[in-house]
Amino acid sequence: MRSSRRLLAVPAAVALVWSLTACGGSSPEASTETTTKPSASAEATKEAEGVEITQANFLKAISDAQAEASSYDFSMSTSAEGQSMEATGSVQIEDGGAQALSMVMELPDMGQMEIRMAGGLTYMNLGGLTGGKFLQVDPSDASNPLAAGLGDMTGEIDPTKALADAEAAVTSVTKKGDAEDVEVVEATPYEVVMDPTKLPEEQRAGLDQAAAAGATIPTTFVYTYWLDADNRVRKMAFDLMGSKTEMTFSNWGSGAPVTAPSADQITTENPFAG
Repeated sequence: MRSSRRLLAVPAAVALVWSLTACGGSSPEASTETTTKPSASAEATKEAEGVEITQANFLKAISDAQAEASSYDFSMSTSAEGQSMEATGSVQIEDGGAQALSMVMELPDMGQMEIRMAGGLTYMNLGGLTGGKFLQVDPSDASNPLAAGLGDMTGEIDPTKALADAEAAVTSVTKKGDAEDVEVVEATPYEVVMDPTKLPEEQRAGLDQAAAAGATIPTTFVYTYWLDADNRVRKMAFDLMGSKTEMTFSNWGSGAPVTAPSADQITTENPFAG
């Protein structure tokens, strides 16, 4: 199980903190009215024409271009020490900027696990451990030992907070070649370098755990982001601390819906309780 824990530590602390949140954009302004006014995404594209993406405007460009994307789908693949983790899911950006998440993971030594986050609650289907049902956890419940970690995860996928926090850790953004085909979409690669010492303490929790387990934390984190013509992230990849991770993002604005499990699919029986 040690390799499994190490495999999951980096994606949880890095991929979820940086990738999902940086790709979330800012909260959308929903509207059912037809208007001739250009969308925020179209305006961002027009404004970005001829403007070089740099460290100074990278995060803002992503946020502006994705402001109206109320949903997206993603896939993630991580490998380390001969083991791998696969995940697919969808994100819905709710009113006020909060995100609802649905994710199915294939974990080494554990099999399939499904997580849903909706309406301020987290639901985890751990297969046989939860009787095939979703364990419901309120991240704000201080009496539940599971709530602390899940509360952090909820904060990590908040697009506004994460973008603002991570921006201070970015030390450089550099274009790395011409546009490439990423799942039938042309996307330009950019190398993003971060200083982990500048991440907020709450986002460093997973890294601190890895260090305590004997892992060496590098002085810089290097990621490659592929941005499409609208500056939306289509792919992200990094090789860090022996863990290789690749994420792809698709169906911006038309991702699969995210819903909480029905009442008969939910249990509040904690399988880890003493």
